[in-house]
Amino acid sequence: MRVTTVGSDYIRIDEQNIEDRKLLGIPRVHLIKLDFEKPTELKVRKVIDLYPKTNRFVVDENIKTYNAILKGTNKKYYVENVMGSGVISFFKKNNKVLVNFNNLSDAERNFLLSDDCFEDVLKNAEVILLNKPIYETKMKQLEIWSGNVIVHAGGPF
Repeated sequence: MRVTTVGSDYIRIDEQNIEDRKLLGIPRVHLIKLDFEKPTELKVRKVIDLYPKTNRFVVDENIKTYNAILKGTNKKYYVENVMGSGVISFFKKNNKVLVNFNNLSDAERNFLLSDDCFEDVLKNAEVILLNKPIYETKMKQLEIWSGNVIVHAGGPF
């Protein structure tokens, strides 16, 4: 398992912070969430140019637009579930997913965190985002997983 931390090696880029010096000063950004209100090829290419060592991106809206832009690059992207998306339809529609447990309803979260179901999630997702308490309770299962866990300690992202 690879552990990634929100705000240090996993950052969110939008129109307001695309050239933020603090973010640009991070030595190694592992994942970038592309969160543009109106994504364009120019904006996405600028992010790719500003962070040339980052090869993995996260999107949650405007999936077709991002796909059209990123398919011409060697960059990989994951689709993140959004609140209210319905976890079953989300898994059916997307094959490269980032499961954000913070965006699930209580019922969906409890279901996916049950031992048998959590094992299936780990078999079908390459990246998951958990808050720190859940991460700590699932540590034993995650240690043998080959995916990427993003740990969110709380606060805004």
